[in-house]
Amino acid sequence: MKIFCIHGNFQTSKVWQSLEDRLKAEISDLEVVAEDLYAKQFQNFDEWTEDFCFRVESETNGEKSILLGYSLGGRLALHACLARPDLWSGVIVVSGDPGSDGPDQKKLQLEKDKQWAKRFRSEPIESLLAEWDDLPVFCSIPNSVPRNPEELDAEKTARLFEVFSKGRQRDLLPEFSKLQDPPVLYLSGEKDEKYGELGENLAASCPIVRHRIVPQAGHRIPWENPDSFVEEIFGFMGS
Repeated sequence: MKIFCIHGNFQTSKVWQSLEDRLKAEISDLEVVAEDLYAKQFQNFDEWTEDFCFRVESETNGEKSILLGYSLGGRLALHACLARPDLWSGVIVVSGDPGSDGPDQKKLQLEKDKQWAKRFRSEPIESLLAEWDDLPVFCSIPNSVPRNPEELDAEKTARLFEVFSKGRQRDLLPEFSKLQDPPVLYLSGEKDEKYGELGENLAASCPIVRHRIVPQAGHRIPWENPDSFVEEIFGFMGS
């Protein structure tokens, strides 16, 4: 079985290496396929979704896989799940926003992301990373994610913020409320109140979604509590 993993902002596909080692220690024939959001440039969510699902279908020859996405990757995973539910035996969304904000919030978020993108093109990335890590969404927990600033292309990072801004994302909740398959596991950290509420709302509205709260973790669950994170994955796959 394959598990396709999609990283978040200010990350590369390498962030999943530690997860891959843990998973393969338990399931030797499990193949982790890490999506690289820097590999291609896309104009919008739909273009990425179509391309990603086509590549998954070609690589798996129609065999169902697990889909896992964190933060930005979680939002993209939700899009891929809706577009091609037949490709997945299960979907795991970690701290991902289904896009239920109203138009005013979306407009504000888009302006914020455009400002981030503008700064990526002109300011040192080290200082931007420090400012990013201090955002309230990370619950004052120091970054523990493997990260090499030299691997973060400023222009491509700016493009990710512009193209995949939450301000450009449609509300996926109504579509998920009608979906009957595949099963979706939504994970939020116990210290991440905002995404805990998002997970509760998603699970309450969508029969296929199960929400689990991971202890001793904020937004970056896979790296803040990897033991519980992997345990949740195995429990989901086993069910």
